[in-house]
Amino acid sequence: MAKKEKVKKPIYKKWWVWALAIIVVIAIATGGGEDDTTAGSDKAEDSGEQTASADSGAEDSTSEDKKEEPKEEIPGIGDTVEVGAMTYTINEKTTSDEVGPSVAPETANGTYLVLDITALNNGDESVTIDGSYFKLKQGDKTFEADSMASISANQGEDGTIQNSFFMEQLNPGSEMSGKVVFDIAPDIAESDDLVVEAQEGIFGTVTETIELQ
Repeated sequence: MAKKEKVKKPIYKKWWVWALAIIVVIAIATGGGEDDTTAGSDKAEDSGEQTASADSGAEDSTSEDKKEEPKEEIPGIGDTVEVGAMTYTINEKTTSDEVGPSVAPETANGTYLVLDITALNNGDESVTIDGSYFKLKQGDKTFEADSMASISANQGEDGTIQNSFFMEQLNPGSEMSGKVVFDIAPDIAESDDLVVEAQEGIFGTVTETIELQ
């Protein structure tokens, strides 16, 4: 009787092959998870740094914008102010109940606010200067100059009038000084929030604001 030959088991049916395969799979899975975790951590850190950098940049930009917005300065008494082709200087501000020569003064209904003004013509042609080119303002309120009081305020004791600021002609390169008068309530005359709106000519297309401080 012939001997039976032993049949060899295929390699994939051996137990140690499967054990080795399981170990390799576990090792790969563990290593991959760590890499993914590390990568995720790195990405999170990079994202945090980018966000912080962006926030810092935005703050710096806002800070620079604030620094680049200087407060606008408004000229005041004694300042030379260019209004188109004209230059105006308010030399002085005073208040009075009367203006004009002592023999025939003008009396205020309230109080006279008197502005001593110098006007210079920087243009190439003769211009007309009038007290109506100067408006007194307090918030939304606007006060017009008193033409009769202005003429009287520029009148000397001998009755002569110089630079009345009433439709005066001023040639190029010439200047004149005189008084412009406003008849207003006493409490308004004494307030510290008054400004003058000065215009270049009769149409008032060019104006500048001057504080009475």
